Amino acid sequence: MILKAIFQGFMLGFVLAIQPGPSFFTLLQTSSKKGFKSGLALSVGIFLSDLVCVILAYLGVAQLFDKPESKIIVGLVGGCLLIVFGLFSIFHKKTVEEEKGIEIKEAVNVPLFITKGFFLNLLNPSVIFLWILWVGAVSTNKEFTKVDIMMFFITTLSTILITDILKAYFAVKISKRLSHVVLRKISMLLGVILVATGVVFIYRGLFV
Repeated sequence: MILKAIFQGFMLGFVLAIQPGPSFFTLLQTSSKKGFKSGLALSVGIFLSDLVCVILAYLGVAQLFDKPESKIIVGLVGGCLLIVFGLFSIFHKKTVEEEKGIEIKEAVNVPLFITKGFFLNLLNPSVIFLWILWVGAVSTNKEFTKVDIMMFFITTLSTILITDILKAYFAVKISKRLSHVVLRKISMLLGVILVATGVVFIYRGLFV
């Protein structure tokens, strides 16, 4: 039965990892603009927030987010955060040195990117709801023991982390083959997507 739990956990993790969403687009954008180390730190932050959601959902604490007041707060904060990230991506311009083709190496603030990934993912209401759903479904599966349940979520979270790291790696590889103009357009497109998603979060938090 433990092999079944591992296999199902892998499948769920892979499906969740390839679904387009704020974390997905931000990871690609961060990796292509800031490099693999930044993307890796962001992936770790996303992983930690997923882990927190699973633990809270298993303890029953995450169900508090289902309350109307909580939905409003999470929707507003998460939406505003996405809009800020999106606007920064849209209006942030490269320095003169970068436009001239001079490579500028900046020290990567790892804690900052981990924190960014953590809250970007945690403040997504759909992420919290999704983990409550899956933890509830797996925990009530009579075929699974506590060990099976633990292995299921360890495999799920590990698969998401590994897939996110691979996305960051290949985003860097692809970005090296693209011109600054193309990268700028991609950055603006991803920024628009983040702003639009943020507006949807705020709308859902207030009116749905």
